Amino acid sequence: MRKSEKILALHPTQFAIGMLEVDEKIAIVEKYSRGELRKWVKENPVPVVISPQGEPFIVDHHHFLTVCYHLGLKKVKVEVVKDLSRSKMSYADFWKWMFKNRSAYPFCQFGEGPRKALYLPHDIRGLADDPYRSLAWFVRKAGAFENSEKNFAEFTWANFFRQKKLLDRYGLRGMPDALLKAAKLAQSSQAKHLPGYGKLNLEKQAEVVAKLKEKGRKLKER
Repeated sequence: MRKSEKILALHPTQFAIGMLEVDEKIAIVEKYSRGELRKWVKENPVPVVISPQGEPFIVDHHHFLTVCYHLGLKKVKVEVVKDLSRSKMSYADFWKWMFKNRSAYPFCQFGEGPRKALYLPHDIRGLADDPYRSLAWFVRKAGAFENSEKNFAEFTWANFFRQKKLLDRYGLRGMPDALLKAAKLAQSSQAKHLPGYGKLNLEKQAEVVAKLKEKGRKLKER
């Protein structure tokens, strides 16, 4: 079932997003014509779970929603993937179900948790920034690892890069160098257990490095 819903009426199921990813997407989408923007929104319905209390919880597309909000949009298309509004589940049982089904991510922007659902932001304005999540997205987009259908796969990669402290020394100023280090790690045996891992040939590896060097150059120019 698909319908329109106010962006600020939709409740997040994670604590953080990568704001550099959001900035990149805004830079692309803000150039769309009105028709292109309508088509983009229509083609990206937001999957939601309806709670026993009738509240819509986002189970994906948190970055998409944040982009829409910053572009001034008020509503988006939603797709109800599970309606529990007639369920007699308690609040606690509902969240147990959400976490068990990997429909919510209980770890904060520092990779710490699990946190209680009580502390999730009420709407997308309360989402925190996780720079390592942006790092993971940049590296995936360059091709260092594959997109995965596994829920929260890029958070898994973000935590892997976080453990290596790639941004800890210089903060966001160190992102250009961190991109190259992350790409190298993504191709190492240390990453074999991560979703989307795949060994590239030397030619593909060189392409990834070239893309990330260019991305790093653009980030420095900001």
